[in-house]
Amino acid sequence: MKTELQHLRPLPVLPENPFQEEREAIEAHIAEILSRYRKPVSLYEPLRYIMGIGGKRIRPILTILTAEAGGLPMHKVLNAAVAVELLHNFTLVHDDIMDHDLVRRGQPTIHARWDEGTAILAGDALIGIAYRCLCDSCGEDLPGQVRTFTEAVVEVCEGQALDKEFEESGKVTLADYEDMIARKTGRLICMSTRIGAMAAGCDPATVDLLERYGALIGKAFQIQDDLLDYLSTTEELGKNVGSDMAMHKKTFVTLKALELLQGDALKRCRELLAARQAGADELRELRTLLVDGGVLEDGRKLVDSLFGEAFDVLDEADAGLKVEALRAYATWLLRRKS
Repeated sequence: MKTELQHLRPLPVLPENPFQEEREAIEAHIAEILSRYRKPVSLYEPLRYIMGIGGKRIRPILTILTAEAGGLPMHKVLNAAVAVELLHNFTLVHDDIMDHDLVRRGQPTIHARWDEGTAILAGDALIGIAYRCLCDSCGEDLPGQVRTFTEAVVEVCEGQALDKEFEESGKVTLADYEDMIARKTGRLICMSTRIGAMAAGCDPATVDLLERYGALIGKAFQIQDDLLDYLSTTEELGKNVGSDMAMHKKTFVTLKALELLQGDALKRCRELLAARQAGADELRELRTLLVDGGVLEDGRKLVDSLFGEAFDVLDEADAGLKVEALRAYATWLLRRKS
């Protein structure tokens, strides 16, 4: 893997909120679908609440853009795109319970506003409704889309289980971490691009190419998230900064720190990561160690390199595949701050 910034070509200038048309179409379709579900109120009110507090809608936008690259118009892939987003939110609802997170996108999580039982049930309903949406898709190869979707559900659960196991393990390597994020985060993103390509009726080689693009974006996206937990503010992230540190999660940042830091810096880093009550002062001290030790800069270089590889994958596409929007969207993701 290349790790130098020259791997990237010059990036185009993009608006602050690109692909607004796709976002608005997704939001409208989510609202229309959920309007069909009214009773029991105890189930559907929390469900509409969590879907109504927003989000970047990265995965459904990628589904739409890959389908459009293959010639399928947006309105014909909206059901599949919304299915992808509902599945993603199912994972977030349950993830918040397991990680005891009280804030999501700047708002109380379902279990914080209601209770854990309500959140579990709402998450279960989300995945059921997601399958209903996918089954209503009017793109090509619906059986293949359903299989891809189902495999992703299983792999995300495997990734979440590994993530929890790692919290109690002292022998996690960067290779272990990369395998975990490929399942927990990367799989949903490359599933999004694969389903979009399949819905458009792309040939198997093109489907695989667009899945590779999604896998690289997914890996880069998660490492970005790990970095942002130490670089952003609570207001920017829409959730508490330092939550990875507080939960003793093994992330790219913590594992790379243990690999790069030496002497007193390594000793203090271990103490901070093991602290049972880590507050703002401890987070600031850890951030200083990570900056001085080159850990965060290594992470930035790796993210840049992965996005560069994703751009290279798009360069391999046949001339008939319209990849300009996918390139532009990857550029926007590369520059994100939250």
